[in-house]
Amino acid sequence: MATNVTEKDKTLQEVIDWCEQLEIEGLKLANALLSQRDMAAYGVVKGQINAYKKTANHCRSMLGDTGSMPSEVPNQSEDTK
Repeated sequence: MATNVTEKDKTLQEVIDWCEQLEIEGLKLANALLSQRDMAAYGVVKGQINAYKKTANHCRSMLGDTGSMPSEVPNQSEDTK
């Protein structure tokens, strides 16, 4: 499991690269299926391609996201009115 932002970003980038590679392979297969007019298999592969694309985009949205914390908190002392 990633222990800091750098490791998290590295892991996310690895997942993005993997998804993009599978997307490329899927597009090649989809084109072959389309040329064979196998529309059922083509639809399945297009669905897989879409899932890889959405996963990569989601990972991209998390890159560098550290979950912002407020830099200052208000005084919560009991004496404060």
